[in-house]
Amino acid sequence: MGVAKSLFVVALGVGWFLMAAEPARKPAAPAPPARPSLVPISVVVRPIALAQHELQVELTLPAEAVKEGAVAAMAAWTPGSYLIRDYARFVDRVEARAGKGEAYAPEKLDKQRWRIRASKQAVTLSYRLFANELSVRTNHADQDHAFLTGAAAFPCLEGQPRRPYDVRFEDFPADWTVATALPLQAGASGPVYRAANFDTLVDSPFELGRLRVRTWESMGARFEFAFQGAHNGDEARIAAAAQKLVEAAGGLFGGFPFDRYVFLLTFSPKAGGGLEHRNSTALLGDPFMFDKADGYHRLYGLISHEFFHVWNVKRMRDPALGPFDYARETPTRLLWFHEGFTDYMDNLLALRAGVIPWSFVAKEWAQRWTDHAQRPGRKEQSVSEASFDAWIRHYKPTEFSANSTIGYYDTGSLVALMMDAKLRQGSGGKAGLPELFALLWQRVGDGGLTDAAIRDAYRELSGLDPAPFWRDFVDGRGELDPTAIQQVAGLRFEAKAPWELLSPEDQKDPDAVRRAKAWTGLVFAPRGNGADAPVIQNVLPDSPAYRAGLSYGAEILAVDGWRTPNATEVQRRLADAFPGKAEVLLQERGRVRLVSLEVLENPARTFRIVPDPAATDAQKEAFRAWTGQAFPSVPTLLVRPRDPGDQPVPEGDHGPSARGPK
Repeated sequence: MGVAKSLFVVALGVGWFLMAAEPARKPAAPAPPARPSLVPISVVVRPIALAQHELQVELTLPAEAVKEGAVAAMAAWTPGSYLIRDYARFVDRVEARAGKGEAYAPEKLDKQRWRIRASKQAVTLSYRLFANELSVRTNHADQDHAFLTGAAAFPCLEGQPRRPYDVRFEDFPADWTVATALPLQAGASGPVYRAANFDTLVDSPFELGRLRVRTWESMGARFEFAFQGAHNGDEARIAAAAQKLVEAAGGLFGGFPFDRYVFLLTFSPKAGGGLEHRNSTALLGDPFMFDKADGYHRLYGLISHEFFHVWNVKRMRDPALGPFDYARETPTRLLWFHEGFTDYMDNLLALRAGVIPWSFVAKEWAQRWTDHAQRPGRKEQSVSEASFDAWIRHYKPTEFSANSTIGYYDTGSLVALMMDAKLRQGSGGKAGLPELFALLWQRVGDGGLTDAAIRDAYRELSGLDPAPFWRDFVDGRGELDPTAIQQVAGLRFEAKAPWELLSPEDQKDPDAVRRAKAWTGLVFAPRGNGADAPVIQNVLPDSPAYRAGLSYGAEILAVDGWRTPNATEVQRRLADAFPGKAEVLLQERGRVRLVSLEVLENPARTFRIVPDPAATDAQKEAFRAWTGQAFPSVPTLLVRPRDPGDQPVPEGDHGPSARGPK
């Protein structure tokens, strides 16, 4: 969208800053009635002790905002991450002062609200902010950088959510710079970052540090990609891929609904995940993730995912998701669409942009299909139910979660895969899920999106009644069905038993095959980082272990008289007993008992997605039209077989392990 904008550099105490015009929004909405302009809240952030992660935040509340008193409230959660986090727990030393009067401690009303006394003068509200949780939805500051997200850093005045905020940073290292989507403009005390209201402040995180910024122009919009932290990757390669990804998305929707967009990518060991914002995104990555090409592919999927949220959830959204009530949960039944379908589209757009290969995506989708098929919770919860219960179940997993829940990210992405195929099948290849999103954008734009609107778009594009699909896969708990995918794109979903995943040599060994068939329904924690304890993590419903009365937390001491110091030894000794029974000595809550455990043939299957050797030319062309890539000529590699000690568990904030948590 070709909107004129000015670009210049301004010097402040924290370094050099970039200014761009206020982002435009599309589709355009009628201008609201003019309101009297509100005096902004002025915010200054200063370091107290970066090494100790302590910051000082000072807000100047204008006299018009406090003339009758006011209540300052910290948010309890942040949009995009559906868990009450109680950000006020990071705030202390709260102090208020009217004009040059005496400082006082505001009355604390509850866990996150403070009463400010009525004043005819501006009131300064200050507090210490502890910033030592490095994630995309909390604050972190140290000698190398500072990341601040609005919900976790700044309060709102109750009843005044429309009041603007002017934010500036003082006394940080002179060679640090700031990256944020907020525009820089003149303020009463010098240049400031202006947030039009509290929602905008929450939706515009800040990254400070010795940033390396790459910029480009695409389709009339300016993009900035800010890197923070050392890593072993190629930043030019990452930025070039990001440009292809945004252009693939922009092409789908006919342009961008903003003038400027900012990517904030911070590297830290074992970090990962992303959180979407209206005109920016916060990303985390491991500095050593680029040892192999798959590290780039995972990052590209994350970039694609968070950027697609520009349309799906940040603008087209369930009416429950904005304006927000930051004090309490805001449930929605549409996270399967807002997150799960975004999780599908991120891979599809990355395929079309040519930045990831089909083999990577096929392996990832096959692993998700496998995880879902092996997860008992698929029989207990639908994706719409999983969406609604995100606040209390998805983000608060227990040892029982695998047996009682599914993830609206992974399972939602598989529902999207099936819906895309149904759309293509019903429309004779004229429309798929990308066209459904484009149609919804045309109709809804920056506004409320309902389940009924999605159904209507499905009906219009496919010519099919949406009721059966919703009954089976959205509101119901039907088994996933790859039939339409196979018929449309010439693919096959192959299900392999554990013994079929053995090496060719081992498959010739009858004893190796026999042992690979052993199954009891016991699940131990995945091995890694030295963890291989013989402690039960889960017991699959209706399995031999379930019927024998084994349960979570029990420690397996021995099998058939043989000491089992770790989970690997437990599984090996149980395999010795197949087919038949094993005597298991276990310890639970300090008491030891002996259990007879039946060892049966493993019913689990691992899936892979491979090209059908008999695929027709029409199917091959449909595959190319769908993915933007040539029909694969060789079978895709098998997904990693799940060890008997592994069990899918609820995803983190962002879901798929390839992405990391929000």
